[in-house]
Amino acid sequence: MEEIVCLNADEVFKALDTSPLGLTSAEAEKRLTRYGFNLLVEKKQKHPIYKFTNHLRDLFSVLLLFASLLAAVSGVVELSIVILLVVLVNAVFSMFQEWRAEKAMQTLKSWMPEYAKVMRDGELKKVPVKQLVPGDVIVLGEGDRVPADARLVEAFDLWTNNVPLTGESEPQPRTDKPVIVVDSTYLDVPNLVFMSTSVAKGQGKAVVISTGMNTKFGKIAGLTQEIVDEPSPLQKEIVHAAKYDFVLAITVGIVFFLASLIWLHLDLFSSVLFMIGVMVACVPEGLQVTVSSALAINVLNMAKENVLVKKLSSVQTLGSVTVICTDKTGTITKGEMTVKKIWTANKVVEVSGIGYEPVGEFTIGQKKLKKGEAQAVERLLEISVLCNGAKVEPPTDRNRSWSIVGDPTDGALLVAALKYGLNLQSLYAQKPTVQVIPFDSKRKRMVTIHKSKEEIYAYAKGAPRSILSICSKMLSADGVVELTGELLRATEAKLRDFADEGLRIIAVAYKELPDEKAVYEKSIEKDMVFVGLAAMKDPLRPEVKEAVETAKKAGIRTVIITGDYGPTAKAIAEEAGIIEPEHCRLIRGVDLDTMDDRQISEEVKNGNVIFARVSPEQKLRIVKALKQNGEIVAVTGDGANDAPSLREADIGIAMGLSGTDVAREAADMVLLDDSFASIIKAVESGRTIYENLRKFIVYVFSHNWAQLIPYVLYALLDIPLPLLVVQVLAIDLGIDVIPSLALSREPSEAGLMEEPPRSIRERLFNAKVFLRSLYIGAITATGAMIGCLGVWSSGGWHLGATQPLDSFTYAKGTTMTFAGIVVAQMGNLLACRTSKVSLFKTSFRSNKWILIGLASQISVLTIIVYFPLMQSLFGTAPLEILDWAYLVLVGCAVVFAEEVRKFLARKLTK
Repeated sequence: MEEIVCLNADEVFKALDTSPLGLTSAEAEKRLTRYGFNLLVEKKQKHPIYKFTNHLRDLFSVLLLFASLLAAVSGVVELSIVILLVVLVNAVFSMFQEWRAEKAMQTLKSWMPEYAKVMRDGELKKVPVKQLVPGDVIVLGEGDRVPADARLVEAFDLWTNNVPLTGESEPQPRTDKPVIVVDSTYLDVPNLVFMSTSVAKGQGKAVVISTGMNTKFGKIAGLTQEIVDEPSPLQKEIVHAAKYDFVLAITVGIVFFLASLIWLHLDLFSSVLFMIGVMVACVPEGLQVTVSSALAINVLNMAKENVLVKKLSSVQTLGSVTVICTDKTGTITKGEMTVKKIWTANKVVEVSGIGYEPVGEFTIGQKKLKKGEAQAVERLLEISVLCNGAKVEPPTDRNRSWSIVGDPTDGALLVAALKYGLNLQSLYAQKPTVQVIPFDSKRKRMVTIHKSKEEIYAYAKGAPRSILSICSKMLSADGVVELTGELLRATEAKLRDFADEGLRIIAVAYKELPDEKAVYEKSIEKDMVFVGLAAMKDPLRPEVKEAVETAKKAGIRTVIITGDYGPTAKAIAEEAGIIEPEHCRLIRGVDLDTMDDRQISEEVKNGNVIFARVSPEQKLRIVKALKQNGEIVAVTGDGANDAPSLREADIGIAMGLSGTDVAREAADMVLLDDSFASIIKAVESGRTIYENLRKFIVYVFSHNWAQLIPYVLYALLDIPLPLLVVQVLAIDLGIDVIPSLALSREPSEAGLMEEPPRSIRERLFNAKVFLRSLYIGAITATGAMIGCLGVWSSGGWHLGATQPLDSFTYAKGTTMTFAGIVVAQMGNLLACRTSKVSLFKTSFRSNKWILIGLASQISVLTIIVYFPLMQSLFGTAPLEILDWAYLVLVGCAVVFAEEVRKFLARKLTK
């Protein structure tokens, strides 16, 4: 490619063995056989059946499938079916969450047109894009999508929109002239056009140099597919909990199976049924569905904060984020170019207001400048309006804010003129355009000719040094004067000042023409009058500084990775408080090409670093380096070029307003307002959700211990079975689901965003959670079993009794165990709202879902205990007032025990 960009048109044709008339059909056929179709090749997807069965391989599912099989073999078909349904529901839920990841490639394909205009056999033909080959001569016009990577051989005022590749919204000028390559990524080489980009303006011809997966866009597609999705921290935590639970369930199940055979002398059927009960009691069957549902509820809440989460497990990952890699334009900044300063007649005029809304003031020092007070400023704005290709659009029903159609720089100048009070339509009418000499990358300026009733003017606007090179005079406070060396030096000094502030600078000039004949003379762009400079910037979003400061307090680094120029990115980063300018290191894409992965890993350890002018491949290397250093990385992106990095990151964050479909599909979450501050809000939500997940894991595993202990007592004491398997499932999959979800709605605790990110090694299910759940479960089981044994003893039963209980007394006893666990869980629900703060200092108003959870427990428990149909299904019997009074005491005992633990925890941490 390096050789092709340096050649002239004739040499390009020769190098690619083609001609201006294009290839012959026969030659095109040969090359198609050699190079293959011009298509993005999609990685073969696994069959849906394979994907579904894959979700049946996790340890929770394997354990429950084994229990279902044992139940079926033992003849308890109803129980087998219930357990099997639990497994299938979990698998379907998991498969549904995975579905979104497979859409990215289809979105990439949508950027390719179906047909292209191609020279074949000396004629212009409409050829299917997939049949394009290197050497084909393609014809491009305004609005056309570029079908392959190609070298321009003709270009007439040609501009391309490179958003799909670079993410930058400004159209870029293209040329057919040879160039010397500076940037090794080639994306900025002006005589190349790339697959997926489109023609914003003009027309041209180009020779295809790469097709299909060999194009820049194809390589991005390849990178996107090569990245293997790693399990999120939450998924790893669930696997960890599953391993622990799997080992526990299998060990306890086998031990008690053997004990029932050898010690209790039960028959094989009863022993198997007992083992199933123990295993089911150990497994939190509703955990996966509850976790997913809790995350889904929080996702809906986050959408209200302008964060759309696509991958549920990524919500928890947010709480672990240590580094945020962000672009500059539109995320840190508003994405709305704004004129901030004007320099004319050796005076700097400040312009207030941000964005495209034409509200602001012009001031010199502290003095407000009124219309008509500064002729040089007014002349500069008039020229900027007339030598312009953009349009300002006021708010509408569909778009409620001011917007720009066309180049953002041109738009910023129009908005400045409106702020000053100029009537744009009146200017257009008074000085209509006679001729336009469009901007091109070589001249770096635009010239327009305007005629009023008595005068003809040439107006020029462009890069400062380009404009200064055609000026011999300057507009000063005293009128037009010679542009002396001293004035040039003063202008150069002001250019440096503005550049140091990270401002983009446009210069304007004019020339009065003697008559209409002069319009057609080449001398138009000579001896012009330099008017001044307009300095603009894409302003910082007002909420970003506070968000960056919050991130710092939370121990989160922010790293800017941008395709923009380094000095501009550095100025914005300094203004936002992201970097300390005196220690900041600016690394460009060309610098990254000279580094190996180890060197990049060392560079990213430095918090004061900015990466500028980077390619998609380089951005991916940076993200990988951060991950290799043990960082949990969030990456923002808006273009197709960002898709590989979004997929590689622990959290991929796409822009909802400015982002492409490709980026949105590759990401885990989408910012609906494109604001960096929304990322920080999402991180806080992620941390809150993690703490709440831990709360309801304590809650869920508490009842697992409470369910297991009755089975242990059954084996040790040779008593009737105190709790039925179907009652265990009723608690796990019914009664405790809504309360668990209520805990996930707890608000964040004070100081949460002043703590460092959670260590990736910290377990969600750790020793503290284990002991706390065992502590609560033991108290619950003790209270429930005392109630059960009390009912049985009142019916004439005692330890060692050989005569069986009557069916009603037995059912009432199991109901006491069942209801005892449920009522104790009501107390546990209140206790689990905080880990250290007293329940009595926590308001129900902060989480009304707790009341809903309590109400659901009471309602379902009442139905199961008192409705005849439910009694037959769950083996329950009605309880009396005194029974309920005792069970309330059990619930209070759990609350009291937790209050004692919290009191001791507060004392020990002081």
